[in-house]
Amino acid sequence: MTSESSFSIKWNPQLLSFDLTEEKISPKEPIKKRVIENFLGGRGISVYLGYHSIPTDASPRGPDNAVIFGTGILTGTLFPSSGMAVATFKSPQTNTLCTSVVTGKFGASLRHVGLDFFQLSGKVKNPRYILIDEFADITLENADPIWEKSVEATDGWLRAKHGKNATIATIGLSAINQVAFAGVAVDRIHFFRRGGLGAVLASKNIKAIVITESPQIQELEGVSSDVISQFADGITQKSWYNMLHNRGTFSTIFPIIENKVLSAKNCSRLLQLAPEKISSFKGYNEHYQCWKCPIQCQRNSFQNFVALGPNLKIIDSKKIQEAIESCDKEAMDPLSTGATLAALFNIQEDRRKLLDIDLGFQWGNPRIHSLIEKIVNKEDLGDQLSRGEAYLYQQTSEPSPAIKNQIGGMFYYPNILGVSLSTGIAPYGAADFRSNYMVLPEVLGYPFKLSPRSKRGKARTVILFENLVAVLDSLVLCSRYLPILLRLRKRFSWLSPNLRNQLLEFVPKPLIGGLSLDLDMLLPILRNVFNEKLNFGGLLKIGDRITLLERIFNTRMGMTREDDSFSRFLKKRPDFFKTHEELLTEYYSQKGLTQRGMVNKKTIQKMGLLGLVTI
Repeated sequence: MTSESSFSIKWNPQLLSFDLTEEKISPKEPIKKRVIENFLGGRGISVYLGYHSIPTDASPRGPDNAVIFGTGILTGTLFPSSGMAVATFKSPQTNTLCTSVVTGKFGASLRHVGLDFFQLSGKVKNPRYILIDEFADITLENADPIWEKSVEATDGWLRAKHGKNATIATIGLSAINQVAFAGVAVDRIHFFRRGGLGAVLASKNIKAIVITESPQIQELEGVSSDVISQFADGITQKSWYNMLHNRGTFSTIFPIIENKVLSAKNCSRLLQLAPEKISSFKGYNEHYQCWKCPIQCQRNSFQNFVALGPNLKIIDSKKIQEAIESCDKEAMDPLSTGATLAALFNIQEDRRKLLDIDLGFQWGNPRIHSLIEKIVNKEDLGDQLSRGEAYLYQQTSEPSPAIKNQIGGMFYYPNILGVSLSTGIAPYGAADFRSNYMVLPEVLGYPFKLSPRSKRGKARTVILFENLVAVLDSLVLCSRYLPILLRLRKRFSWLSPNLRNQLLEFVPKPLIGGLSLDLDMLLPILRNVFNEKLNFGGLLKIGDRITLLERIFNTRMGMTREDDSFSRFLKKRPDFFKTHEELLTEYYSQKGLTQRGMVNKKTIQKMGLLGLVTI
């Protein structure tokens, strides 16, 4: 191995491009070896392809925008959660390069029909759905009968025609009506949620992607099924497994309440909430059955619950679940839906508003959920709401808490500084857990505990975790595995918790040296996938390249430091904005960026990207 990040990899993925305007499928092209070694797969290679194929001035809803579906070397194998897929595109919600991730078996189905990377560009003239049959032949089929059908009705119609075991990714009415935060449903219960992928597909007149053949297990060269079984068994021994299996991500809400970081009113105030008032929430009261995953998470989302509940000062669990179901029926992102409804309440309170709103009720009234159907149909007030939370704040004098036009609505930012920083620097705003990963060390204590209100070590830790999440997305593994796959090395684990935490906070540099992938679980498998010895530092460098490339694309479109900063939406907490700017300065320095947030040539050269990208 020539360097810590140069791997010889046992994978030869290919790209298939489909020009919808010409209705032409190009011959498959092999992904260059250097691209694979530098970007790994999944999110990494999809971002690289999007960087080269999507013009920076392309309209997200225009034919020049491309959608790249991607898989990874582990996709469709016996490896747990390896049925996932990524989609990279220019987002109509954030106007940045966005990567969305879906659980389930969509990725396994793509790999099964030989589609490692599948790129859609252009626009077909009339409503169509893409059919990929048992011979891997790809055709465009008439979607007129299902164009305005709901997700469930579309899924049922397509299964009746193409078989109950088909894998079906479909958009709903929210996408047909160009709601900025419309997603895509896969097999009805898995979703590409954030970023507005559904609106992009609808703009291309694509209603669904149907893969008729049931996926079969892909071989993972050099790795026995016994080794993978031991890995899966190891997952079930972790405490994180019990949390996800029994309560889903909703289980994290209780330590979040305890640490006083739960917010209301789109992050503008701290919400004091007694845990017993929400402990009865059960979500859908069913488990996900993701591809080969032993966890089988409870379908019970903390993010969705907070966005449509406490964020709106609503704590009626039944009403909140009904609102979540209303969003899911049309594949509309619950997080942005909740943030948009909260923005509406804010506008109603603002006497200097440009948009005249009188709902007839205030915060905490579940009647606000009745507007979800109006958003889906862009009916009456729903037409304004469908444009998203950032648009609504532009109609008022209220400063917007949005970052790159998205609001998470889950955390009171002044009390959780790492999450605030990770949300600010994320390439596409408050993108669910994938930009709120700092909740792991700051609130949940995985794999170490950091004080949420302290600045020490936060910039370096944010870089560490953003790179690790990029790696997981490029292996196309569930980001919920992150706390399972990390551990402190022995030279740190023997210290008392208080002493260890002080060391990591006051001397942040040892953090990376003291942290590793769990050698007993993941690395023995990956070292058989790669022909050469794999190390932790090399993986981190791949993640660094991916996040830098996303930033290069976005800064070429005009994104600057202001887009990583919060507007002053908390009038009583000026200290927070000062602290955030200090952390941002430190992050830029540690990341090798200019103080305007730009990637310079020196960093490009250091990352080995010369010849692959340009500034």
